[in-house]
Amino acid sequence: MTIKQQLVSTRSNTYGESNPCNYITIHETANYSKGAGAQVHANLQSNGYSASWHYQVDDKAVIQSFPDNVQCWHAGDGRGKGNLESIAIEICVNLDSDFKKAVENAVELVKNLMIKHNIPLNKVVQHNHWSGKDCPHNLRNGYKGVNWNTFIDFVKRAPKGNKPVTVMPPTTEKGPAQSKPSASKPLQMTTMKSESIVDWMKANKMDSSYANRATLAAQQGIKDYKGTAAQNITLLSKLKKEYKPKTTTSKSETIKSGSVVDYMNSEGMNSSFANRKKLAGQYGIKNYSGTAAQNITLLNKLKNSKSVSKPKNEVKTNSIVDWMKTNHMDSSYTNRAKLAQKYGISGYKGTAAQNIVLLNKLKDK
Repeated sequence: MTIKQQLVSTRSNTYGESNPCNYITIHETANYSKGAGAQVHANLQSNGYSASWHYQVDDKAVIQSFPDNVQCWHAGDGRGKGNLESIAIEICVNLDSDFKKAVENAVELVKNLMIKHNIPLNKVVQHNHWSGKDCPHNLRNGYKGVNWNTFIDFVKRAPKGNKPVTVMPPTTEKGPAQSKPSASKPLQMTTMKSESIVDWMKANKMDSSYANRATLAAQQGIKDYKGTAAQNITLLSKLKKEYKPKTTTSKSETIKSGSVVDYMNSEGMNSSFANRKKLAGQYGIKNYSGTAAQNITLLNKLKNSKSVSKPKNEVKTNSIVDWMKTNHMDSSYTNRAKLAQKYGISGYKGTAAQNIVLLNKLKDK
């Protein structure tokens, strides 16, 4: 098989380069727009998308965006094994692609990665395995003629490295010019963000675990929540209507030197590539393209501008989940309900008012 490399130079949207490659995680893009194949998704990552994955596969190509040893953001389990120990593969589901052929290409890629990293078949898992998300949606439900059991059987019976792997020389980070309409790229970014409740919740510093989403679904009147695509779209719509942007600073443990995206998210700032480029221009950083060196320079300038008006102090936030995580406490709904009862907050349902009262009591402690 042939693997085309279009490697992303920055590590802003990753956890670093210490992936032991113990697992392979299978995703689907959930992007059915025509033209939304592997090249479009590779370009999306090259242009600074808020999540990250190693490979994207369609019916024509396999494109690698990050080396296998990079710990990408894809599994929805924070610093769990999904993000830190697995290689992520996104199978494209665009309507003008042959899904079964894309699955065949994914199977061949999986088999080669298993051999390369000595990964056993029982550690080839679904995105659902890590976060409860209904992904890979079509393989889980057999909607396109191939289900998960068939996929695993294909991998099991695939030749053991009989086909040589050819790695094409890396292209420029933005990839080759697209033959599709120029409007396709922004369309894909919008579509992916709107369909991923986990990405949206993480970007807004909310607990995106399956347990918390089930709790929120019940509060919003969504019965028998199982994490299906339809339920997630409904829940996301309801959360967006109630969401109020945070104005206080939440410094999480993931904010480390060199990660301008993490820092901007923690400050409630727009961390998109377009906004970073705009800020870079304001701070005199010319020809901003999102390189590691430019991001570090921008991060330092943003921090310095904050320090002028904001004194150093303990971490402050109106989000009880952020505060508890920062202080290494169990921030699950179950534990918060238990603490609420302990502090005399009756009928705890995780409302904003109850969370503020509980947060103040925990801080006073």
